[in-house]
Amino acid sequence: MPLFDAETLAQHRRLMARLAAGEREALQLLYLEFAPLLHGIARRMLEDPEDARDAVQDAFIKAWRQAATYRAERGEVVSWLVFIVRRSAIDRLRKGARRRRLHETLRREPVEMAEREGGGTPLDSENLDGYLGQLSAAQRQALELAFFGGCTQGEIAEAMQTPVGNVKNHLRRGLMKLRQLAKP
Repeated sequence: MPLFDAETLAQHRRLMARLAAGEREALQLLYLEFAPLLHGIARRMLEDPEDARDAVQDAFIKAWRQAATYRAERGEVVSWLVFIVRRSAIDRLRKGARRRRLHETLRREPVEMAEREGGGTPLDSENLDGYLGQLSAAQRQALELAFFGGCTQGEIAEAMQTPVGNVKNHLRRGLMKLRQLAKP
């Protein structure tokens, strides 16, 4: 048995046409129609309920921005939105993995240095947050976009509206400063 009848599917396509025309009310109506379904999908993929809510919000923002790319001949609106929320959830999974790797690297690196130099303690999440707060705004933003946002250097440069060379410097100097701060 299909999830939606023919009239409902046609209504969804009309809402997408309105959304592509920039009508905010269409976005609200699509949200009311699909948010519970999309949240359920995101929740099955993500451990954290807050991450699931954020993935759904990201999906609707992308739908708003990319509404003109929807093509009814390629599939129904529900399929298009499910695809977007799945990508958003996968992006969040990857970001979480990157964040855990950064924390683990920064925790392990001082221990490895301490073993070589004789002394020291590993970083914990509280220390890392404090150390990130001691970086320049540009260094912190570049590191957060790279490690927590999963952005490439080109994407960071675009987000920060600065040349890629500057991004590389911010990343290098930020990491050097974190290492320095983590030393006993």
